[in-house]
Amino acid sequence: MSGIDLFTLNFFPVIGIGFLIIFLWKNSNMEKKLKRLFYNLAVFIVIEDILYNIELILPYTDCSRELMTLVTALGYVLRPLLLYSFIMIVIRQDNRKRIRLPLLLPSVVCALSSFSAFFTDIAYYYDDMKVFHRGALGWTPHVVMIVYLVAMTVLSFTHKSQTNKFERTLVLEITMILIVAAFAESVFGNIYVLRTATTAVLIFYYMFFQSQLYKDEIIEEQKRKIEMEANFSLQIVKTLAETVDAKDPYTKGHSYRVAEYSREIARRMGKDEAFLRRIYYMGMLHDVGKIGVSDNIINKKDGLTIDEYESVKSHTVIGEEVLRHITAMPELYYGARWHHERFDGRGYPDGLKGDEIPIEVRIISVADMFDAMTSTRSYRDPLPMNEVRTELENARGTQVDPEIADIMMKMIDEAIS
Repeated sequence: MSGIDLFTLNFFPVIGIGFLIIFLWKNSNMEKKLKRLFYNLAVFIVIEDILYNIELILPYTDCSRELMTLVTALGYVLRPLLLYSFIMIVIRQDNRKRIRLPLLLPSVVCALSSFSAFFTDIAYYYDDMKVFHRGALGWTPHVVMIVYLVAMTVLSFTHKSQTNKFERTLVLEITMILIVAAFAESVFGNIYVLRTATTAVLIFYYMFFQSQLYKDEIIEEQKRKIEMEANFSLQIVKTLAETVDAKDPYTKGHSYRVAEYSREIARRMGKDEAFLRRIYYMGMLHDVGKIGVSDNIINKKDGLTIDEYESVKSHTVIGEEVLRHITAMPELYYGARWHHERFDGRGYPDGLKGDEIPIEVRIISVADMFDAMTSTRSYRDPLPMNEVRTELENARGTQVDPEIADIMMKMIDEAIS
C-alpha cells in the first residue's frame, strides 16, 4: 500500500473526531471543565493523526531527513499527551499537583527520547533513502503508552468518588482495547489500528458521559417535581392547621408546635426521614376535626355541658373523615382520630390501649399534652416546667406511653439545664 493510500485511510479517524468536536460545541449541558478536557483530547488526536499522515507522504517529496525526524518526534510526543488528557477525564475533579505533575513524567521521557534522534540513533533514525529504523530505545513511546494506560486504569479504581462502577469497568475495557491496538501497530505493522481504536473509544466514552448527563437530568427533574409537590402539600397542611388554630386565639400555633415536638421525639427514637415527615404532617393536622365544632363551644370559658363536651369529642371522628381519603398518605388520619386515646385504654373515641394505639399517635399524644400544659389557655396560664414534668411523670403508663414520656422529660431537663 502506498503512502498516499495510507494517507487517505488514516484520515477516517479525523472525520469521526470532527463530528465529536461539533457535538461538544453544541452540547450546552456538559460541565465546562469536562468539555474542555474532551476538547483537548480530540484536538490531540487530530493533530497527531495529521502529523502521521504528513509523515506518510514526506518520503515521496524532496524534504530533508531533519524535517521527517521533526514530524516523527512531534507525533511521538503527542501520543502520551493524548493519554494524559484521557487520564485527566478519569480523575476530572482531582486538582492535586502531587498526582497530576508526576503523570507528566512519562511524557517528558518520551519527548527526550523522541528529539534525541537529532543527535543520536539510539531511539530511531531515517537513512538516506528516508526509511525509518528503530534504535535500542525505539520502543520508549510504546512503553510510555502502556504506562499511561495502566495508570488510567489504576486511577479509575482509586478515584471512586469521581467514577462509578460502570465507568471503572468502561475504563478497563478501553485500556485493553488500546493495549491490543498498540500491540498490533507495534508488532504487526498495522499502522492505522491504534488511531481508529483511539477515536472509537473516545467517541464511546463521550457518549457514556452524555447518557449519564441525560440520566442525571431526568433524576434532577424528578427530584424537583417531588420537592415541589412536597412543598405544595406542606403549604396546604400548614394553611389547614392555621385555619383550625385560628378558631381559638389561645391555641394559636398549637398544631405547629405539636408537629415540631412530635418530630423531635421521633428523631430521638431513631425513626427514618419518611417517618419524621409523616408524623410532622399528622401533628399539624391532629386537631383538624375542630373545623366541625362550633366556635362558641371551643372558645367557651365556663364549664361545658354534657352535649357540648360530646360535640368537642366529635372532632376526632370529624378529623378522620376529613383526612381518611388522602391516598398519598393513607395513615394521615391516625393522629386526628386517636390523639385522645389513653395508654390505659380509657380514652376516646375507640378505647384503644397500649400498643393498639399506633406509635405515631402515642408520640403525638405526649407532644399534645406537653404543649397544652405549656401554652396559655382561656382558663389558665402556662404551667411551670417543674409542674409539667411532674404531670408527665404521673401520666406515664396511664395517659401516655411511658417510654415516650421519658423522652419528653429528658427534653425538658435539657431545656432547664
